[in-house]
Amino acid sequence: MTTFLLILYGVLISQKINLVTADLGRHIKNGEMVLQEEARQEVLNTNLYSYTFPGFPFMNHHWGSGVIFYLVHKAFGFNGVSALFLIVSLTTFGLFFDIARRKSSFGTAFLVSILLLPLLVDRTEIRPEMFSYLLAGIFFWILSKKEKTKKWLMILPLLLLFWVNLHVYFFLGLFLIGIFLLEAIIKKNLKEAKLLGEVLLLSILASFLNPAGIKGIFYPFLIFGNYGYRVLENQSVWFLDKIIKYPPSLYFKISFCVLCLSWVFVFWKRKKISLSGLILTFFISYFGWTAVRNFTLFGFFALPVISLNLNGITKKRTDEHNPLRYFLVSSLAVLLIFILFLVNISYWQTKNSFGFGLKNGVEKAAEFFKKENLKGPVFNNYDNGGYLIYYLSPREKVFVDNRPEAYPKGFFDQIYIPMQENNDRWKEMEQKYNFNTVFFYRHDLTPWAQTFLVNRITDSSWAPIYVDDFSIIFVKRNEINKELINKFELPKEMFTVTN
Repeated sequence: MTTFLLILYGVLISQKINLVTADLGRHIKNGEMVLQEEARQEVLNTNLYSYTFPGFPFMNHHWGSGVIFYLVHKAFGFNGVSALFLIVSLTTFGLFFDIARRKSSFGTAFLVSILLLPLLVDRTEIRPEMFSYLLAGIFFWILSKKEKTKKWLMILPLLLLFWVNLHVYFFLGLFLIGIFLLEAIIKKNLKEAKLLGEVLLLSILASFLNPAGIKGIFYPFLIFGNYGYRVLENQSVWFLDKIIKYPPSLYFKISFCVLCLSWVFVFWKRKKISLSGLILTFFISYFGWTAVRNFTLFGFFALPVISLNLNGITKKRTDEHNPLRYFLVSSLAVLLIFILFLVNISYWQTKNSFGFGLKNGVEKAAEFFKKENLKGPVFNNYDNGGYLIYYLSPREKVFVDNRPEAYPKGFFDQIYIPMQENNDRWKEMEQKYNFNTVFFYRHDLTPWAQTFLVNRITDSSWAPIYVDDFSIIFVKRNEINKELINKFELPKEMFTVTN
């Protein structure tokens, strides 16, 4: 059953990369720049890739992940990056599953894993957060050991040294040490409390070893202070429920209810309460409800907490090779999988690009741009900024990319959005920036993007010369682009507006 669970998780988590909308291209370029001494300080501290605000101060808090992605990509290509993601994801899942199994039974951990599976495979894009999931799993695995030895615990400050440079969620490591320290103090286990106190102090000191120093430590709490663009993944469940149907929210609500019911079971049975588990429940619940990007993190931590709370429902240390139990647990698991995935079948149909590497054809638009020697300045939309950075930097800089914190807050609501909604504003910005090319992600579903595309199709001063499943490219009607337009202009009749 363990093999079945790992294979199922691995298949669902392995999706081909849509580089047009992914952050991955920018992360790879970041890693390349960081390894070049002359560009290092710029990529760490400024908006290096944009011509709109090139000197805007920006803290590159996940530069270490970029280096890893770049080195793996350089050696093994995008297939290698996909393989890295799968290995890290399987290891993370294995760690949290092992904690759940140790604290309850194999059968309980298995069934809870199946219940949480839709959340655990919700985040399939390759991002630096995968390292936070892995390191959180390692921290929790070590801290959950019954016998906490100095040999194991002293690994944590060393890991924190890497974590602070890999992803902004490094504070989770400090939080986990802190709740186990509090638990030891309340239990009056002074020996353990002293050891955990030393580990926490060393971990805090290790977190200072980042390019921004003390500013980098507090950055997780400051990052949204200059966030001028509303990103779906950062919205709360309550907010999204009001405006769209977001299928993962249903799985989160089901999982949250099961987590709460598991605590009802604990109090009903008058079982011994895990203080660290209780604090963790409030923490991950808050994280999940306030930002949908945290659903997977919620799922990983909910797995051992729910399993511990429900310990006793199945026999301790259930033998997974016992034929009867194997049949019963497997049958129930299959039924759960069927029900959970059937609930939102249309959502799972969108995740139909199982495999490694890039989605077919995703690179063609950038290749066309380079082959035909198109010229900037380029106006692009928020979604494909990372894609253009990967393929065109440093030859061309972007108008915008998917890092709201790298641009002034007013840039989005005073420039970027109005110039797509209003033709007069577009003409004003067109004159200011002298755009020569528009390189747009076709499936940007924001109202302003759809309005903009319709306006450009009907705008006689711009000619569409390339379109595929992901991107559309326009060039300005001028002498520079005359030959391109004669050769590649697409008839306007091929474009239609649908509701």
